[in-house]
Amino acid sequence: MFARPKTSYHPYLLVAFYLKCLPSDLLQHIPRSTRHEWAHKDQAALYGYNWYNENQQLFDTLREVAASKRLLRVNRSLLRIIALKKFIDLYHDRIKENTFHINDVVLNTIHKITGTISLKTTLKYLQRSYSWYCQLRMKQRCRSSVFSLCRIKYPGQLVVREINIIKAYCSDPRFLLWPLASVYHQIRRDKAAFFTISTFYKYVSSLGLKRKAARHRRKNHDIGIRAHAPLQILHADATVFRTADNRKSYIHLVQDNFSRAILGYTVAESCKAENTFENLDAVLQTYLIPSGISSCLLLTDDGPENAGPVRNLIAGSVSPAINHLIAQRDIDFSNSMIEAVNKQLKYRFLYHHPIANHAALIKYLQQAVQDYNNRPHQVLHGLTPLEVLDGKTFDKDACQQQMVLARNARLAENKKIQCCYYSF
Repeated sequence: MFARPKTSYHPYLLVAFYLKCLPSDLLQHIPRSTRHEWAHKDQAALYGYNWYNENQQLFDTLREVAASKRLLRVNRSLLRIIALKKFIDLYHDRIKENTFHINDVVLNTIHKITGTISLKTTLKYLQRSYSWYCQLRMKQRCRSSVFSLCRIKYPGQLVVREINIIKAYCSDPRFLLWPLASVYHQIRRDKAAFFTISTFYKYVSSLGLKRKAARHRRKNHDIGIRAHAPLQILHADATVFRTADNRKSYIHLVQDNFSRAILGYTVAESCKAENTFENLDAVLQTYLIPSGISSCLLLTDDGPENAGPVRNLIAGSVSPAINHLIAQRDIDFSNSMIEAVNKQLKYRFLYHHPIANHAALIKYLQQAVQDYNNRPHQVLHGLTPLEVLDGKTFDKDACQQQMVLARNARLAENKKIQCCYYSF
């Protein structure tokens, strides 16, 4: 028969047994006889009993700490304070210069401690002032955030995926000449991401995503005449464009007031009424008559390009009946809506291309009009002019619901990531 080997127990296990903080899963593996022997052993006869009596207060404190989770957390925080103080004293110069981002280690440890002990008490034990702590915070940068803000503390920030979407759309060659509002609505229309337009502007500015827009002076104007449905009010105007061969070309446009869509355009080497007549006749045959419009309003200026055959066309049109008004003569409003379109076509598209001659201008103007009619417009709540012309309306409730869902998902994702408050 072989004798069963005698089990030896770690000294700390004995200490935990006498402090009555030994976990139950360990306690049940100790034989009952052994536990009985430990519990009924005459401790007064053991060597060191007098020292135990002299330091009994220390062991009573250990017993209380071991029995309380709160005291254990406080004790762990105090040990961190002691270690952190030694670390700060040892690497004082490196902390001052923030070498190898050493301040992140100090701040992350402080934030762990302040989960249990207040910041004021922590700084008191570290023998450091609050201004010293603020200087460390000012030097800290969260590298995962555009604004150097902790994503856990500020979870409302856009996630990395959404920021990359903004970068991709703002650098896409198709949208380089679009206004930022149109780029924003294109992101929303493609369901690539959902956030407010003010948030979009803020990130575009912080990321330095500059647009290729020519300088212009903004003026404050009163709200002009407005239609309540497509094809109720039309605008006609002509503008001059000088090509690279220093020759003038005249662009004639017809625009719908409600949808902002360009309904017709021509390019000519002279500014004549025949060009405006050609435009209006094409709009009449393509849009007004097929839509069954009974009457509409035509707004132009008093230039010679709007006389002669143009007035004959207006007078001879019965269905629809066209009421011709001269801007700033028959009404107080100017023809600013179509003048704004002239400006956008030039500054958002034509001026960005080397247009050599009249033939090249015809080609580029076709692209410019197509781009204008098919890009989202802020004034149309992200719809394109052609969509509004076809009767499509903006669904505000669905848009707001998408924003709420995207924000909730953003908060949840930002709270899960590891950020600047995690030490290593």
